Amino acid sequence: MARSLIVALAAAWLAWACPVPAATPGVTKPSLELRLLRPGVWIHTSYYTFPDGSIVPANGMVVRDGGGLLLVDTAWGEQLTVDLLDRIQREIKLPVRRAIVTHAHGDRLAGADVLRRRGVPVYALPQTISRAMAVGLAIPSDSLSGLRKTGDAEWLGAVEVLFPGPGHAPDNLMVWVPSARVLFGGCAVKSAASTSLGNLADADTKAWPEAIRRAMERYPTAEFIIPGRGAEGGKSLLTHTLELLGAPQ
Repeated sequence: MARSLIVALAAAWLAWACPVPAATPGVTKPSLELRLLRPGVWIHTSYYTFPDGSIVPANGMVVRDGGGLLLVDTAWGEQLTVDLLDRIQREIKLPVRRAIVTHAHGDRLAGADVLRRRGVPVYALPQTISRAMAVGLAIPSDSLSGLRKTGDAEWLGAVEVLFPGPGHAPDNLMVWVPSARVLFGGCAVKSAASTSLGNLADADTKAWPEAIRRAMERYPTAEFIIPGRGAEGGKSLLTHTLELLGAPQ
């Protein structure tokens, strides 16, 4: 009973803290999408339906990592994460061997318990783990202890994980796939269709521009940028985010 209440309260908090422009109520959307972006890199998108009928998407990434896969962010909920893992098994036919969550919001780590039950380690910043515990969210199992300060980066298999500094959230990470020149910017990066920064409840708008500039400087060869919501694009998504922040480029 107590855990159910905590989960319900956490879900309510996330609905308030992280709202984004939603699809029109009543419009039918698939609950889950998985599509190939480049060889060895897929985008997964899950659609969360709020009580008012609005539908909100959340992007994640799947990366070929040796003989297995690395998952970047879970789907938005436990059942959707189960569905995602089943679809990965059917379509990609490789096991998910580890996962990274990019910050402590439900659209990023709500399925972490599913992964843990299946023996998949879930990596995150120590700060993400503590923040998830504080609000009753699923808790990542493994700490990215090499990411101690702003600007630190750490390799995890085929990808480099960067802590560019606070932005959309104090603990947002980015994930670089050098073999495909794909950068997963997550919710720190806005899509080209975004006309605002969304809810800023956990944001640090003063530090956010510098986080974007760090990514621009570190990954000048990036060809695809994946935002937390909306369509992927080129490096113009980074400059667009700076524009929304009212920051010089």
